[in-house]
Amino acid sequence: MMRKPLPFTLRRLTLAVTLASLAACSRVDVVEPGPTLENLEPAQLPNPTLPVPSISLDEIERSYREALAVADDPDTRRKILIRLAGLEMARSEEALVNSTAPGRFFDNSIALYKELIELQRNQPATVATRIDELLYQLSKAYALDGRSKEADEALSQLAAEYPDSPFLAEAYFRRAERSFSSQDYRISSDRYQAVVDAGPNTAFFENSLYMLGWSQFKREIYEDAIESFTQLLDVYLVDGSEFEILEGTEKTLAEDTLRVMSLSFSYLEGPATISETYERLGERQYEYLLYQSLANHYLGKERYNDSALTYQAFVDRYPLSDRAPSFSAEKINVYELGGFPDKLVPNKEQYVNLYGINSEYWSVKPESVLETLKPTLHQFLIELAKYRHARAQAWQKALAEKPDQKFLVEDREIDDTSVIEEFILAARWYSEFVQTFPDDPERGEINYLLAEALYDSGQLEAAYLEYERVAYELGEDQRSAELAAEAGYTTVLLAQQLLDRAEAENEQLLWKDQVIASGVRFADNFPSDDRAVAVLTQSAQGYLDVGKLPEAIEAALRVTQWQPQAEPEILKTAWLIAAQGQFDTEQFVASEFSYQQVLGLLSTDDPQRDGIIVRIAASIYQQAQVLIAQDNLSEAVDQLLRVRTQAPNTDIARTSHYDAANYLIDLERWSQARDELIEFRITYPNHSLTPTIGPKLVVVYQALENWAQAAEELLIVMEQDKDPEVQRESLLLVAELFERDGNLEKAIDNYRRYAHTYPDPFITNMEAQFKMSELYVQTGSVDKRNFWLRKMVTTHDRAGEKKTGRSMFLAAWSSNELADQQFKIFSAIELKLPLRSSLNKKRSALEKTLKAYEKALSYDILEVSTQANFQVGEIYRLLSKALLESERPNGLSDLELEQYEILLEEQAYPFEDQAIAVHTSNTERAWNGVYDKWVQASFSVLGGLLPGRFDKPEQSLEVSDEIF
Repeated sequence: MMRKPLPFTLRRLTLAVTLASLAACSRVDVVEPGPTLENLEPAQLPNPTLPVPSISLDEIERSYREALAVADDPDTRRKILIRLAGLEMARSEEALVNSTAPGRFFDNSIALYKELIELQRNQPATVATRIDELLYQLSKAYALDGRSKEADEALSQLAAEYPDSPFLAEAYFRRAERSFSSQDYRISSDRYQAVVDAGPNTAFFENSLYMLGWSQFKREIYEDAIESFTQLLDVYLVDGSEFEILEGTEKTLAEDTLRVMSLSFSYLEGPATISETYERLGERQYEYLLYQSLANHYLGKERYNDSALTYQAFVDRYPLSDRAPSFSAEKINVYELGGFPDKLVPNKEQYVNLYGINSEYWSVKPESVLETLKPTLHQFLIELAKYRHARAQAWQKALAEKPDQKFLVEDREIDDTSVIEEFILAARWYSEFVQTFPDDPERGEINYLLAEALYDSGQLEAAYLEYERVAYELGEDQRSAELAAEAGYTTVLLAQQLLDRAEAENEQLLWKDQVIASGVRFADNFPSDDRAVAVLTQSAQGYLDVGKLPEAIEAALRVTQWQPQAEPEILKTAWLIAAQGQFDTEQFVASEFSYQQVLGLLSTDDPQRDGIIVRIAASIYQQAQVLIAQDNLSEAVDQLLRVRTQAPNTDIARTSHYDAANYLIDLERWSQARDELIEFRITYPNHSLTPTIGPKLVVVYQALENWAQAAEELLIVMEQDKDPEVQRESLLLVAELFERDGNLEKAIDNYRRYAHTYPDPFITNMEAQFKMSELYVQTGSVDKRNFWLRKMVTTHDRAGEKKTGRSMFLAAWSSNELADQQFKIFSAIELKLPLRSSLNKKRSALEKTLKAYEKALSYDILEVSTQANFQVGEIYRLLSKALLESERPNGLSDLELEQYEILLEEQAYPFEDQAIAVHTSNTERAWNGVYDKWVQASFSVLGGLLPGRFDKPEQSLEVSDEIF
């Protein structure tokens, strides 16, 4: 059967008219068989990949009028009139758009719709457009023509007569808009409320909520307005974080909603109204935005106290909220802006009490939240401590200079008790600072000031411990040499002072030992300090103090050989000086021996033992350093590990242990290096070097090909390192290591974390997303894979100048993968009775699938385009085939069935033509050298559709060498 394809739009019209005519001529007195093709809307193809011919409105109208001239059936004629009214509406809209002068363009459309309404009322058709739809179109025509009154009358009629109409929501909304514009806020409230009551599925729900709130606000019904605006915020916000990512109209609408809600709250009871409202309505995660907006409103009005109290109201209502600290800080900022100096110190103290290390807040919050508090706590603690310390010193000085004169501050008399209270407060804040920031570079200075404040407040034992900590326990990056020496010498003096005032015997023994220990420790740690000479023995120590080491060694050795033997205490001192001199002159084997002699002279409970043990360990350590300088690493490692045996739990043992592990790495003795590193971390969990163990273990585990352990170790390293770039690179490596280990679950977790956390570098982020999509293939998680496919598309499309060829390929590939899934959905839908329902589903799936492939094609990536084009061709081919193989209605006569099948062919063949066109365009890529499997597949399909052209077998001429 020869067919001449009609233009697409004309085919739609012809099919509609033909089906209607068939229905008119095929009526028989039988039981109604149910819906047939007559009930179907005209078939509409979505925009295909290739352009199709278009025709003008005049040509379409002429086709309808020709059909009207031959149509006898009233229902068919009425349908054609409805189509003509639609065409007239389109022509009127086009005229309105193109006009440059005012005028009335919709009179013909209005007349047709009025005529149809009247006709429908007087002669209802069996199948026809509902009157409510006609009234809606009539109202629209009036509105476009600027005839607001008539438009409103039509909408009023629609609302009155058809309360269940699907057009009712828009009718109420448009009427409400007119009422609002005319400042009739009571009527507009009712009409907006009607739209809202229709439910959130209408297109006007959100705008109606917004305008309902404004109508109530204009009527000064602020509580109702707040409720309406709350419903609107519930749409846009869940926990408030979405507010930062809102864009365009949604962001403007949300900001304006917060602004008008702030006005409403300010007209009522301010923050108290917020609390009362959401106690009644239920808490909202985004409530903090309401408090913040109201506080900013007050601040803009220079109502500083109200602004600060608003922030405080939120803190009082939600004391453990993650937002509470920032709101407390904002309250302090407001008082600073407003010039309220008397409120700053109390509020800063309140901040520290609420969120400091000793607060309930600190005990319940995760480390990530606590880290955000530390900058403010750092500032406030130092400010509060130094403020109290300075006041105490000033009062102390004033009382000392004029002891008989009254000294008033803030309307109260200051005395010695007041001074002590201030010193105690200063010590409290210093103490909390060092608790909160144990590794702070200012720790040494603050610790020293803490010791001073404790001393001035009379807490001598506590002061002693803090002076000792400043002198000996802080890291090199926290110590000031001058303060450390001063603190060390102060421990000697303070230990004697505590000894002098001790009454109980056991206390006296304790502090007597401590005086000795403090002196030895001071001399060991500050040998060049001028005051050390008063602590050490005069002769040998004098040599040592001025740096005359050979003389000190000689004098000390003479004492050890003296006959008769010197008293143990003197002998011990001599060996100690000899050992120190030998050590300083790098005679490390000799110094080890001398220190061993000193140790032999000490009792097991002598407080000097630890110091001597450290010196022995240092001698061994330096022997190892000599071996290292000689490149004898293997023996050096043995010496370093011997330090641990000789002086366990000492700093030098820790350092030696650490160095030994490092040299084992250099020697590539991986298993031993691993064992030593792990033992170091277990033995010294709080050592300053312990955080560096992790990166070394990562290297060792990789060398041992233990990928899982390397990944787990790297995770720990990443959490400890505060460098964002290190964290980023580490996280990606962690994911790769888990993938290499075959642990897909952990690999996915870490790739996901990377993709969500690090948008830059852009292409690396894209590759992480691609990894997620590939790994979910292996786990069979289709939905999760689809999420990452869509995210790759979105990420690329929003990348702007960051886009690369690789990212474009990934976006195209992802779009094509998603489209393939839509293709499967489309292919699975069968055309069954009732045909209208199944065809609508098929058409809907077709539109989604084509749209998905159009997205993939939009990137113009060759590897993707050939597949997408092939699939688009298959969509049309399969739709054509589905139509031809669809179920036939029951009850048709032979003639009707024949005509029905002719119509199905007319419906199906255009799709087949479209399939041929698309597949042909795909095969034409071969002329440009593109001949992948999808181009080949298109050739194969065309071989079935057009065998005469594409399914010709190859012929070859065989030539025989045989001579006839």
